[in-house]
Amino acid sequence: MKIYFFLGKGGVGKTTASAAWSLGLAKSGLKTLVASIDPAHNLGDAFATPMSDRITRLADNLDAVEVNIEEMIRAYLNELSVKMKNTYRYLSTMNIDRYFDILKNSPGIEEYATMEAIKKFVALKDYDVVVFDTPPTGMTIRVFAMPRVSLVWTEQLIKMRKRILSTRGMVENVQGKFEAEIDGEKVVLSSTEKEDPIMGELLGYRAELKSLRDMFSSENSYVNIVTMAEELALFETKRIIASLDEFKIKVRTIFLNKFFEMEKPPPEIQGKMEEQEKVIEKMKAEIRGIEIKSIPLLRKSPRGINELFNVYSNYLYNKEKR
Repeated sequence: MKIYFFLGKGGVGKTTASAAWSLGLAKSGLKTLVASIDPAHNLGDAFATPMSDRITRLADNLDAVEVNIEEMIRAYLNELSVKMKNTYRYLSTMNIDRYFDILKNSPGIEEYATMEAIKKFVALKDYDVVVFDTPPTGMTIRVFAMPRVSLVWTEQLIKMRKRILSTRGMVENVQGKFEAEIDGEKVVLSSTEKEDPIMGELLGYRAELKSLRDMFSSENSYVNIVTMAEELALFETKRIIASLDEFKIKVRTIFLNKFFEMEKPPPEIQGKMEEQEKVIEKMKAEIRGIEIKSIPLLRKSPRGINELFNVYSNYLYNKEKR
């Protein structure tokens, strides 16, 4: 499976680019899913089709979905709650649900839910390609960072659990097995990694994080930036590239959207066009190994299958580098 991510700040046109790109892939015969993981969805507007958090068929080989992040947070926390109740049965006297009610409003929970959404769609076997229309830049970079950051503390939790199990094992040699009584039932607490359900959860979670980390960095992941040919946008683009480079994630293409192309521009936009050319020159000099493509400022925002495919065929696909 190939995975495409379209990054950019709000309003630069990443929804249009991701929608057009997914349509082009579908037209080429690839079974494609385009998923909006941006809380402020515009994918349905781009395709001129009502959408929801259920996968919708748009055209041959093309499905789309707008992820309900609030629902993903609820589902993510519910799953964690069930796992904790089953794994930590001897803590049943605690009101775990109350803690999860607090957790749903904690910093970072949206990023975790978004990461879970990515994992969910990438795991689907029905598609050759998944295209993600991402949240604004800052949140998306935090999502990309999440597997590596989470691996750091997961490794520490595994080490801590190993010490607990080792201590239990030493005590067992003297006093016998640890037992706890829950709802009248005796439960034997494990002292080996193989039998310990908590260690099993930690090892499983570590494997998931490593898989996501490797997927983000793999040759089958295509991270693209949608921006505009402006000085401030150039600074942001360089910061995005540098941030992603720290996580070994490579940017493949920069799409310069709303690009002015006129042979005889009126004086009112002459300065704007001069700025564009300067930004292009700086990009060529300062950003190496990344393809740069321009999408001109169109008379109106493209909507619907036909207009989006025109954007793909005329500006996104097989266009010469500037």
